[in-house]
Amino acid sequence: MFAGPLQASAKTVTVKSGDTVWKLANKYGVSASSIEKANHLSKDMIFAGQKLVLGSTTNKTVTKTVTKSTKTTKANVTNHQATSLKTSASASTYTVKSGDSLSKISRKYGTTVSQLKSWNHLKSDFIYTGQKLAVKATAAKASTGTTKSATVKSTTSAAKKASATSAVKSIKKATATSTTSKKTKTAKADAVSAPVTSVTSLAVKLASEKIPYVWGGSSLKGMDCSGLVAYVYAHTLGISLPHNTVAQEAHVSKHSVSKAVPGDLLFWGAAGATYHVAIYIGNNQFVAAPEPGENVQIQTISSYFKPSFAGTVKA
Repeated sequence: MFAGPLQASAKTVTVKSGDTVWKLANKYGVSASSIEKANHLSKDMIFAGQKLVLGSTTNKTVTKTVTKSTKTTKANVTNHQATSLKTSASASTYTVKSGDSLSKISRKYGTTVSQLKSWNHLKSDFIYTGQKLAVKATAAKASTGTTKSATVKSTTSAAKKASATSAVKSIKKATATSTTSKKTKTAKADAVSAPVTSVTSLAVKLASEKIPYVWGGSSLKGMDCSGLVAYVYAHTLGISLPHNTVAQEAHVSKHSVSKAVPGDLLFWGAAGATYHVAIYIGNNQFVAAPEPGENVQIQTISSYFKPSFAGTVKA
């Protein structure tokens, strides 16, 4: 008898306007702290369009019986063994895609967030679309780390080979079924929300990186308002925007602030003479590089400093 547990996919939800961590925790019957831990949230702050992991379902057991004469083989295969089988032939680098996070990549390659950060010399969880990450040696480490959890007792080499083959087939079949089901349910939503979520996600991450305001800057060492906008769109959607608020106006379709959606640009000043720009992230909030002496940060729209108009960047 050969038995091995497979980890079912964690349930995810997309944050809607007005949602809070506490509200989602009560709605789905989980604790607020578990949501924060699963999504590496340093504060109780989420934004519209963001995807959150609620938790994992219980393990399901895949059982396969291999019998030859009166001799049997018994094996216990853990989730980490399944991961090592899947990733043993994987490449040593991975290119970050829209919607990726370190936790998601670490699960895919059977490693940990801290290991990924160490291999890639990352000081925070911040990554961006198109970035290449080292994921080397994960298959070997995952396989070595699970040696103690797998006990194989066999009296014939033929039984060993049959058991291993059955295990691989069962794991691949279960994984393929789970992946296909998940893609079918989310393909339509991802096609629409992924670009916007990518822009807002990077903007929010930059707001936590303590990047100082530097006039004329557009890098992680320092940036001004239009430099921030240019940096985010270049590193997410690959759109090259000019480093000037008035010039950026020509690259958007203008509309009222009340119709702004996450990822839109907010402008201060009359059209053709704007003096400030920021990235709207939903819930009446935006990310901006305010002024000298301050860092890139999240701010709230108020009657004292209200944007003049909004604009959606043209592809």
